[in-house]
Amino acid sequence: MNEHSPQVAVSDSIRILQSVRRIAQTVEQHSKRITATHNITSPQLVALMAIAQLGPSTLKAIGRAIHLSPSTVVGIVDRLEEKQLVRRERDTRDRRNVHVTVTAAGEALIARAPSALPLGFASALEALPEHDRHTLVVVLEQFATLLEVKVPAGAA
Repeated sequence: MNEHSPQVAVSDSIRILQSVRRIAQTVEQHSKRITATHNITSPQLVALMAIAQLGPSTLKAIGRAIHLSPSTVVGIVDRLEEKQLVRRERDTRDRRNVHVTVTAAGEALIARAPSALPLGFASALEALPEHDRHTLVVVLEQFATLLEVKVPAGAA
């Protein structure tokens, strides 16, 4: 075992936490700009775009698509409905199922809204070679999976 392994691990952990913090701050600042200019939060915009892409969808399907819990999705859809950007419709074949659909106002907002990601990100990402973009996506997905790992009881 390398005697420097613990030091490298601590250094890597600090660098990862610093990067996550920078990402969170940048996303939060951009979200505030979107809210101020378009009267919609980033999570609401992401949900609205997902609903538009999926077509009429259940809350569960929306949650899966944007990786949010059902209770969080209910709150987001409630606010989108209050803004008349989506509507809930009962399934005509099975009244227990409710589908969320984007309204014309929601479509108009999507058409004029900025990216849910910070300004310049899309063009900077596009400027990366395809292999680097793919690697970035894979590494971020792996990182998200690592964050979701559950620690066995008593191991903490």
